[in-house]
Amino acid sequence: MFTPFLRICLGAFLIDFAVMISITAMPFYVYRQLGGGAAMSGTIGASQAAFYALASFGSAWIVSRARNGMTLAVAGAVAFGVLSCLFPMSRNPYVCGLIATLAMAAMALVWPALHAWVGGEPDIHRRGVRMSWFNISWSCGFALSPLVAGPLFDHDYRLPFLALAILCAVCAVLLRSLPHEKDHYLPPSEELLMARASHDRASEAHLYSAWCATFVGSVLATVTRNVFPKRVEELVASHELRFLFEDAPAAVLTANAATKYSWLAFALGVTTVICFFILGRTQRWHHRVGFVFGLEIVAAGAFWVLGSTRSLAVMALCFVTTGAFAGMTFFQGVYYSMADTRHKHRRAAINEGAVGVGGFVGSIGFGYLAGRFGIAMPFHYTPALVAAMLLLQGVLLRRRLGLNG
Repeated sequence: MFTPFLRICLGAFLIDFAVMISITAMPFYVYRQLGGGAAMSGTIGASQAAFYALASFGSAWIVSRARNGMTLAVAGAVAFGVLSCLFPMSRNPYVCGLIATLAMAAMALVWPALHAWVGGEPDIHRRGVRMSWFNISWSCGFALSPLVAGPLFDHDYRLPFLALAILCAVCAVLLRSLPHEKDHYLPPSEELLMARASHDRASEAHLYSAWCATFVGSVLATVTRNVFPKRVEELVASHELRFLFEDAPAAVLTANAATKYSWLAFALGVTTVICFFILGRTQRWHHRVGFVFGLEIVAAGAFWVLGSTRSLAVMALCFVTTGAFAGMTFFQGVYYSMADTRHKHRRAAINEGAVGVGGFVGSIGFGYLAGRFGIAMPFHYTPALVAAMLLLQGVLLRRRLGLNG
């Protein structure tokens, strides 16, 4: 039976498939049609992330007070599809940047509403499983989309944008069919609220640190999408890209950079899918920061390696590490945001805002530094940024634990 939960999962898959098509195609449109480089694609990505963050924080008030958040989600999906179709119609970088920015900002109406609908499940164990399947659904869209977007772009730069418009239209129809969450979920009983009270208090204590980690995960994931494609483009053009460390490049690595990058993006996306699957089926990570801190350190090392490697296999391992960290941080951030059902809409929007701020910082910072000092420089200094953020996460966690103790 095509239940409401299955419909929202399919809708999430389609909308993020569409979003990732846009994210994958945009840098290569900048490089080939607009004649720009890493700085331009990074600036556009930063503008998208900044306005997505602002729109998410703004929608925290709107979505939480809307009679039916799905109405806003439908409007956001339609707006994203329509605006994205206009992107390849211009050769003016400023016009393209404005269109891409407005399209991504429209998504701020979609995700807080969807996460809050899924998070309306009052039973924490069932909620974790449902959030896992929901996150797996949209992340599958993220993982599979580059494998379609890259070849489509190499064939004709307009095809990816046409495909995403069709996907957005289907998604809007699915979301429009969903019942209101108050009609779908039974209210929690007093016994259930008492049973989960200690769990909710612990989630509250970890919330701010989790949002901070979500920000870091977004910084790293966004850089792989908006800035690192330039590295792949350069290596393919100069015939320096290798599968491992062979002397001469394989013929398949000397052309179609967008397709080669899509392999790396797929590796990141499928790792995030696996991460969501695991997190939804175990509670061992609940309120244990060691998992996050450990992955954060490994991801920092992976970025240092990305700054200099020419091996596609090594790049893929670094993307896998980044995908695991980004998946872990996002899942815990949105999971802890659901602890207090009175504020779940607003907190889901704040978590999305942290994603947007991270995307802005990563795109503008790495894009500027890569354009000025070379692509390797910002990647080699990433461990310093991560070290500072680890310190901040520790301070936030310790302070919140003291307040809730």
